[in-house]
Amino acid sequence: MTLEAAFALPLFLFAVINIMFLINIIGTESRIGAALHQTGNRMAFAGYVYDRVAGDMLPEGVAGVVMTHGYARGQVTAYAGEDYLNRSCIEGGSAGLSFFGSDVPDENDRIDLQVSYRVNPFSGVMGAGGFTISQRYYGRAWTGYDVTQFVSDMQMEDPMVFITETGEVYHCDRNCSYLNPSVSSVPALTVDERRNASGGRYYPCEICGAGMGSGQVYITQQGTAYHSRLSCSGLRRTIYTVPLSQVGARGRCSGCG
Repeated sequence: MTLEAAFALPLFLFAVINIMFLINIIGTESRIGAALHQTGNRMAFAGYVYDRVAGDMLPEGVAGVVMTHGYARGQVTAYAGEDYLNRSCIEGGSAGLSFFGSDVPDENDRIDLQVSYRVNPFSGVMGAGGFTISQRYYGRAWTGYDVTQFVSDMQMEDPMVFITETGEVYHCDRNCSYLNPSVSSVPALTVDERRNASGGRYYPCEICGAGMGSGQVYITQQGTAYHSRLSCSGLRRTIYTVPLSQVGARGRCSGCG
């Protein structure tokens, strides 16, 4: 039994040490991942604050104060815990974190945080060496997204345009009045006398019917129906952004085309 223990105990201890090493790696990786996420979100919000709140009130150059590698390193270290990192399996502790390749932010306000570090086992028993781990956060500063910036250029090979589910035309402008109709409330007794922008009459809506409700009905300048309910789906527009090649038989809008 003594002889068997002399052979088995070192192997058992080696297995335990390696399991502890793996647990330490997983814990360290999880903590750094969470720190990257927190730092990225903080930098994204900082971009929103500057773009929407501070504007031109801040001195030149202040915009990038929080958008630097140094700031990212400091925040990741603070969130993960400098003492924890120095006691972890990371070679060099907190100083062993490399942010090479990070971009904070680029010209499109994208935030790309990349951190790499080398982990070493507790002991180099049986030639088990360390290896490098890389983690990444990819996001965008909260400065808004103007969809029309990318679809208004009709010179593109296949430009993006706007359509509705039942519409017969496509639109080049997201703010076209046909896509965003102005709803008016008029007395139901006068609806027969009113005309739309094309000079046509208004007819009862096929969805909400001709019910007069409270004596008021709802019309639009571009529509041909009057509605008894403001919540009628006939007054709403579900707008889709699609390539021009996918509009099918739809024609060009006479307003924004």
